[in-house]
Amino acid sequence: MKNNIKKLFLAGLFAIICGAGAAFANGLDNRDAVGVYVLGAEKPVGGIQYEHRYTDFISNKFGAFIFYDNDSYTDPLDMNFTVETDFTLYASEWKEKIASRLFAYALVGYTASIKKGYDYVNDVYKKETFYNDAVASLGFGFDFTFFGHLSIPVQFGFMGTFPQDTQIGFCGGIGLRYAW
Repeated sequence: MKNNIKKLFLAGLFAIICGAGAAFANGLDNRDAVGVYVLGAEKPVGGIQYEHRYTDFISNKFGAFIFYDNDSYTDPLDMNFTVETDFTLYASEWKEKIASRLFAYALVGYTASIKKGYDYVNDVYKKETFYNDAVASLGFGFDFTFFGHLSIPVQFGFMGTFPQDTQIGFCGGIGLRYAW
């Protein structure tokens, strides 16, 4: 866990250093962004994310995450793929150093996982169950851009998975990206 926090901190520091060279750039003019994100709910989605803004009003984000460990005792496979469309509701900047956008979003995706367990009723043996679900989410978010390139999106809304592991509830998320 500490190793992952160190990696996330170093990635953020790298993005800040890269963005410092363009401290007077307008963050609202950026059309592309790449980085990491997580949208947490009962079954979170996250991973690497790429965003492309087509106009000042609409953009698409594509996200992917894959984890596989055959030696895992509980969850050897966890993966998700998401596509999100954002609609800018309001945008502003402060002295060309900090920019922000308020947006509404709609997300659809796919998630799959394998869960391992043990059946003690019949005999002790390993039981694997494959879960295969669709993901849908609606909500709002803020995208803060510092130094023209360091993008930190914050999102909240409702997210659900269906049909095998049906769940619906509140979700919240954050990301760290480099925008250009």
